[in-house]
Amino acid sequence: MTARRARIIGGAVALVVLLGAGVWIWLAASRPSTPAQSAASFLRALESGDVGAVEATGITAPQSALDAFTGASTLIEQGEVERIDEDGDRATATVSFHLAGDAHTATILLSHADGRWVVDDSTLGSLTATTTMGSFVAIGEAVVGSGDDIALLPATYTVEAAPTELLSGEATIVVLPGRATETIVEGQLREVATAAAQAELDRHLETCTAPVTGEKAPDACGIRIPWGADLAAVTGIRFRIERLPTLSLEGTSFHADDGALVATVSGTALDGRDASFTYRTDTWSVRGDVTFTADDLQLSVW
Repeated sequence: MTARRARIIGGAVALVVLLGAGVWIWLAASRPSTPAQSAASFLRALESGDVGAVEATGITAPQSALDAFTGASTLIEQGEVERIDEDGDRATATVSFHLAGDAHTATILLSHADGRWVVDDSTLGSLTATTTMGSFVAIGEAVVGSGDDIALLPATYTVEAAPTELLSGEATIVVLPGRATETIVEGQLREVATAAAQAELDRHLETCTAPVTGEKAPDACGIRIPWGADLAAVTGIRFRIERLPTLSLEGTSFHADDGALVATVSGTALDGRDASFTYRTDTWSVRGDVTFTADDLQLSVW
């Protein structure tokens, strides 16, 4: 190896070492080195509303809390670290901030691990929200069951009855560090809910009216055929929908009326010959229950 080549290789190695050292120095400088700095960084992240900034602080927040934070209606402001009480690898920060026009004071627990101070997940608040309509509530991009407890980052949130496309009703709640909050959302049906339920019922009744082999009319379809007065036995039934029943929602139940249905029944007549008879109703109706899922509705027809 020539002296020139050795100098080039040596210089390259030195450059790599310097670059690596620079990266290490940058990482060390970018990480808060004291409990006060970590607490202040957490407050700045909450003020920004940036989920990525919150995650970068190292706090262990469930995905549902991060999803909800994306839709926070009001963020904390003027966050300040007032006092730090440090005890080995644990520390308590007393902080102040403004939220939704009110001044608040709270304590934040921190722990020292892997060379950095990290805010404890006990800093999260919690919410239990119930709704009078449906079984789910939406908070930002998070959807949780009515009555379930969800951890949330400090902020103000709008809690909505879900699915929001079909139900209206909301409540505004303030979530503070380490505090539990409860709320009730008065849910109501949107007009589009009736259209969605009608479409679901139409699909069900289309399935109901597929040709039948044998004498048994389909269950949960509102179909009654008085063929016993004309036939001794039935081999098949064919249907023709002339008008689907019109659905009305009443909370968690529905009724659908004024449908028109024609049924042609084939089989053996009372005198023993092969025969078919046609039956018609202009009062085809069904009843049932409505269940709202997280993003849709389901019908149970009686």
